Amino acid sequence: MRPLALALLLVACAAPGPPASASASGLPRLVLRDVEVEPLERPVAAIAIAFDAATGAELVAALPEGVDFATQALVCVYLGERPTSGWRLDLDSASLVDGELQILARENTPRGDGGEPQPTYPADCALLNREALPAGELAVRADDTISDEFIVSGSVVVPESRDGP
Repeated sequence: MRPLALALLLVACAAPGPPASASASGLPRLVLRDVEVEPLERPVAAIAIAFDAATGAELVAALPEGVDFATQALVCVYLGERPTSGWRLDLDSASLVDGELQILARENTPRGDGGEPQPTYPADCALLNREALPAGELAVRADDTISDEFIVSGSVVVPESRDGP
C-alpha cells in the first residue's frame, strides 16, 4: 500500500515484532537511532516510514546492514529542494504525543557565502523501534528544533505486528 497524502509518502507492510516496552507513563518507548544512509532525492518535503527492506530501498540509496524490520522501521524526513549546497537535516528525537508521532529535527543552513548555486535535497533517516508504534492510522509531524518551524506532516498506516512465524 503506497498512498500519498499531504506530502507524505506512506510505505507500510506487515512484519512480526515483539511487544513494545513501556515507559514510566505506560506509553511505549520510542528510540530514534541514527543510521548512515544517503536518502534518495525528493523535490518536496515529505516524511516516509518503511516497514520492510523492499520499501526501505525506495527511500535510501543503500539500506544499512543489520536493519531488522521485524523490530525496526526506517523513518526519513525530506526538506525538499533548496537552492544551494550546504543545507543539512539531522533528526534529533521522536515521541508519541496525544496519538501523534512527533519528530524533532534540526535544519542546518549553509554557512558563510551560502553554498554553491546548485539545487540540493537535504534529508535524514533514522531507525525507530517499530513495536512502539500503535497499529492503525497514525498522524506524523516533523518540526525544526532551532526555529520551532513546521517542516511537514501527514499520516501513515502502521501495520499490526504478528506473533510467531
